[in-house]
Amino acid sequence: MKLSSLFNSQHIRISTLGSIAIKFSSALFALFNGILLARMLSVKDFGIYVLVFTTVMILTIPVSLGLPNLITRYVSKYKVEGNLQAIKGLLIRSNQWVLLGLLGVLVLASLTYGVWWHRFEMAQAIWYALLLLPFLALGNIRSAALRGMKWVVLGQIPETFVRNLVFFLGLMAFFFFGKELTLEYAFLTHAGAAMIAFAMGVLFLRVKLFRSLKNIPPVFHNREWRKAALPFLINGGAQTLKSKSIPYILAIFGTMEAVAIFDVAMRGAQLVSFTLGAVNSAIAPYISTAFEKGDMKSLQQIVTKANRLVFAFSVVVVIVFIVGGESLITTLFGSEYAVAYIPLLILCVGQLVHTLTGSVGPVLNMTGHQAYLSKNLLQMLLLGVVLSVVLIIPYNVLGASWAFTSTLVVQNAILVLYIRKKLGVNTTIFS
Repeated sequence: MKLSSLFNSQHIRISTLGSIAIKFSSALFALFNGILLARMLSVKDFGIYVLVFTTVMILTIPVSLGLPNLITRYVSKYKVEGNLQAIKGLLIRSNQWVLLGLLGVLVLASLTYGVWWHRFEMAQAIWYALLLLPFLALGNIRSAALRGMKWVVLGQIPETFVRNLVFFLGLMAFFFFGKELTLEYAFLTHAGAAMIAFAMGVLFLRVKLFRSLKNIPPVFHNREWRKAALPFLINGGAQTLKSKSIPYILAIFGTMEAVAIFDVAMRGAQLVSFTLGAVNSAIAPYISTAFEKGDMKSLQQIVTKANRLVFAFSVVVVIVFIVGGESLITTLFGSEYAVAYIPLLILCVGQLVHTLTGSVGPVLNMTGHQAYLSKNLLQMLLLGVVLSVVLIIPYNVLGASWAFTSTLVVQNAILVLYIRKKLGVNTTIFS
């Protein structure tokens, strides 16, 4: 198959395999970036980097307003209906809302700096990290639009692959030329990579979609979009906070070094379920289309085949980590990170269960059940925070790992049962 055919395919099988390839390449370069940062920064500074980048990712929540998932669902829906006017209106309004959200976050950051967070050790690094925010938020909008049109592979290239690749090349330049990497330089390099990825996303969307919308008048369904976006906003916010709150709790009740060690363990554990993220991105618009057509048999087949593929990949990764995880951590990150091995194994258990239960999030989001997912995510966020505080104080990084894994297992079990009851769909590999 020609590479151009892979990038431009709208077939679910090719989209899924292409998505896995892109996610794998992205995860590989993200791992390389983590290794370089861990090697070139002190353990404490790497912990600060993780915490600051986590802050930026959390800030994308109020900026993005839940719009990426909304766009994927509604663009797919409007494509089935042939409603190009609504697609154009949705993209215009989404960009306007994101820019307003970005302005609000930057104004709030400026107002609170002088009276609050200027005293933080990481304050200066935060300002540099904020350069990432517009490119991440607007880039997600463009990626979501391409996925909604079923150009799944093309939609993932800029934000998942190109950004990590360019960041890797930037860090390698510091490494080879022997220039000291500071936190500020690290975030400037990352922001430059995000800008290049964003520009590529704009180009892809212009070629694939904007030209066909050029002479079409936009139609705006503002009230419907705002109402539908709220559960997506809550979902994205709760999901991000659930996964990103632990570094803050570790920083408060532990040390920056603990933040760095947990991040190394989490980077490894995420390789277990990276295929699930890739497959979810690929199948989401197809789930939406099948549901809109009332074809639940097709929806079940999509979910089952995809999740069995995901689980097969995940088992292999877990076996590799069980057998050689400690040696890999020491070789790649350094001997000071060897203590991340046991947390890595604990986190792998949760990620393996996550892949076993399948694509619960996309099924709920793409079938109009995002309100229930919002409720579940908020409950799991509360459970995760409580468990983290209770377990981190006595057990530090091990406690953080058990808290994350326990929450993930409980959440997925609840969602699998709900989907089976409400939709008659079994998202696990056993259907």
